[in-house]
Amino acid sequence: MTAPKMLLRLFTLGFALVLSACGSGSNTGLIKYYLEREATATTTNVLRLEILGDFKPKFSLSGTGFVADVPLDTVLDVREAIALTADQFGEVTLTITLYQENGKAYLQDKIVWKSSPEVPPEPEPYFSEDASADAWVYLVLPSTRGSNVREVWVEGDLEASLSAGQYYDIPGDDQVLIQLSEGDGIKNLKVKYRNIFGTDGPVMETQIARKSQPPTECSASPVALTTATGYVRIRIQAVNDGPLAFRVEGDVETVKEYRSFEEATVEALMLSPGEGTKSLTVKIRDAAGNFCEDIPLTISYDRSYVPGSVAFQNQALWTDEPDVVILPQFDYLPGDNVSMFISGNVVASESTFQWVPYSDSVNVTLTPTNGTRHVIVQYRKDETLMAEVTASIFLKPYVSINGSGATVSVIPSNIIGAQSLTLTGCVEPYVEVPYATSYSCTKAATEAIITYHLTDGSTVTRSAAF
Repeated sequence: MTAPKMLLRLFTLGFALVLSACGSGSNTGLIKYYLEREATATTTNVLRLEILGDFKPKFSLSGTGFVADVPLDTVLDVREAIALTADQFGEVTLTITLYQENGKAYLQDKIVWKSSPEVPPEPEPYFSEDASADAWVYLVLPSTRGSNVREVWVEGDLEASLSAGQYYDIPGDDQVLIQLSEGDGIKNLKVKYRNIFGTDGPVMETQIARKSQPPTECSASPVALTTATGYVRIRIQAVNDGPLAFRVEGDVETVKEYRSFEEATVEALMLSPGEGTKSLTVKIRDAAGNFCEDIPLTISYDRSYVPGSVAFQNQALWTDEPDVVILPQFDYLPGDNVSMFISGNVVASESTFQWVPYSDSVNVTLTPTNGTRHVIVQYRKDETLMAEVTASIFLKPYVSINGSGATVSVIPSNIIGAQSLTLTGCVEPYVEVPYATSYSCTKAATEAIITYHLTDGSTVTRSAAF
């Protein structure tokens, strides 16, 4: 509604005297004139005139494109309401003239009245945030609604006193601040426009989540704590009702903006240049801006690092049985397509000499020759070869004798991982001596006995008759 225009008539003493001479007393008054609506959805309107005070001004109306329930271009006594009817929808300009009690005009003003059957469009609102951590949120109303739409009706899951709905003025930045109802959850709202003509548009429904609790079970797991290339992949995950976003800060080549994800994602990034220890911080938040606690990570950048290995079960250094279990290990993340190729001193099987899916435990059979057996494992991710590693084990440790006289040569097994050995049955003392390809032995017993002292603290004893 147009704000009333006010005119204050203050009569001076001298003027009052003139009015008195004309038969009028001393008067002070206020007159307000305004349209009931500055714009209408019909071709009818009402001009209102209000007088406060004890004086009796007159008025006249003029203009084209409309009729009134009083004659136009005629000086009339002020009346409270004048009915107006436009010839057609559009814009009409009324000219109002106010007269003193003596009939002299003292004010003339133009009033513009617009009318239209226009109906507002269906709203296409969105919110300033995907979800809200508190009760306050901005409802954004695109300017495509048109210049004649200046109010919006909102009802639904709002603060209790507002839930039945009300009209809000739409400010110049197209953002209306609304207060949601208490408690977390999906808030459903109904929205419609009202234009300057007083016509409501169609109703549309929209919703936003109110969420005050942060995500839970937040984690960031690097593929490994060491990288040989400066390139590292991190699996980031959290439990949350709704979308999530993350970023990685710290010793990285580029700090990127927050990126959205659902439940889990893998971030691939380059560390800052140069080998050494790199400190990273992973930040995770939900759509409402609730954050997990920062997750610190320390990654070592070491160009000598190999992202895979293989060992024998129980870290065995030797075995009497050719059937053994190997334990492959490769740096990977869940979901990676990793395969491996097992070769070396092993018997061909469904697990060897071909690419097979990665497994952290594989049964293989060593080739039956006594001695050191090597198992080679190659790893690849997708079709890219990533690493090749080897593990060795000694099959069937032994002692052999070379010669037949009083003095012979005792030949030990060259067990990888043997720190020293003790040889008995000879005159010569051999107690925890370093490995040698053979030992001269003057027979002092019926057999030579060798005890191997291994790096894992265990021993293995073998003998051979002279």
